[in-house]
Amino acid sequence: MEPKKELELTDDMIERNDDIDNAVYACILALAEKTDDEFPWSMEIIGDVTEAIKEALSRHNLKVRHPAVVTKPNGSQHYEEYD
Repeated sequence: MEPKKELELTDDMIERNDDIDNAVYACILALAEKTDDEFPWSMEIIGDVTEAIKEALSRHNLKVRHPAVVTKPNGSQHYEEYD
């Protein structure tokens, strides 16, 4: 039996996630009144801010399509489009 191939994000999913990362980074720069030279790209901060935004939007019943591959403890995987 062949090992199961791990799922990977599609090009569309990657593009969507890039759009989110870029929009959140632009938001951070605007809110913090910084330039990209003053505040370099940081996925740690972008991720934290993205999660905070998604939580705030969900309190107002707004969904965010943020594609991911979810791996369960048993190793099975599935795509998740919305949190």
